[in-house]
Amino acid sequence: MSCLVRIEQSYPSLTASEQKIADFLTQNAESAFKMSIHEMAAAVNVSPSSITRFVRKLGYKTFGEMRIELVREVDASIVSDFNMALQWSTTQDTLSQHFIQNIGNVCSGVLSLNEMSRFREAASLIGRAQAVYLFGVGASSLMAQDLLQKLLKLRKRCIYTMDGNLGIQNAITAGKEDVVIAVSYGGSTNEVNLAVRQAKENGCPALAVTRYAQTPLSAMSDLCLYIPNVEQVTKIAAIFSRYAQLFAVDVIFLNLAQVAEDDPAKLLEQYRELWRPQGGSPY
Repeated sequence: MSCLVRIEQSYPSLTASEQKIADFLTQNAESAFKMSIHEMAAAVNVSPSSITRFVRKLGYKTFGEMRIELVREVDASIVSDFNMALQWSTTQDTLSQHFIQNIGNVCSGVLSLNEMSRFREAASLIGRAQAVYLFGVGASSLMAQDLLQKLLKLRKRCIYTMDGNLGIQNAITAGKEDVVIAVSYGGSTNEVNLAVRQAKENGCPALAVTRYAQTPLSAMSDLCLYIPNVEQVTKIAAIFSRYAQLFAVDVIFLNLAQVAEDDPAKLLEQYRELWRPQGGSPY
């Protein structure tokens, strides 16, 4: 019997704290199997001993045994989801139509999950900040780089590196007058979360662009812009989650440009002026 089936059948007999653990595992199976028992306890806000009792109530001898079963279940669903995507259609035209339709769906999902006031609040945090610290590795680094380029054109001082270890070191210099923007679909990337935690210890507010779930990143962030749960966290490649994250980043930028003290058109002209003496082009 699979781990998630055991959870479903045992749910009515679980205590309140055990049901919190069950809900977390059901909603976050793809990231939960990467966590230690202490990391999961912190994410769910229960004690490690509560998780141990929960594991034994499901019929497992140890937390590790349950986690192995969860890995098998997640891997099976990944293969199933990927094969289903490959079978959308037998012609290139209909495949493209399905693809475009799904991009539109995930972008609409971003707006459904977040009130526009959230984007305005994010723009306000960035606008007030002396420096913007960006964190994102792997596929999420593309979104962090995209936002970096946009913010620089609005004259925001930004700090970013694709190296996760250097990112953690950068976080040591983040302060109360700055802001952190963490981009992580899964919300459990160790390098990103360690950097955010370090910045938070310095009193720096944190904004997360992450999926709609209870994750370590969302738990420690002051403001979350949520992405629909459109893909497995351990996916073969980021496809639709990437479009959703880019859309969220663009909406942040548009809100920031709208409230910027400097005229965006004037900033663009100044940017172009930088290239003219050398005879180059910004395009």
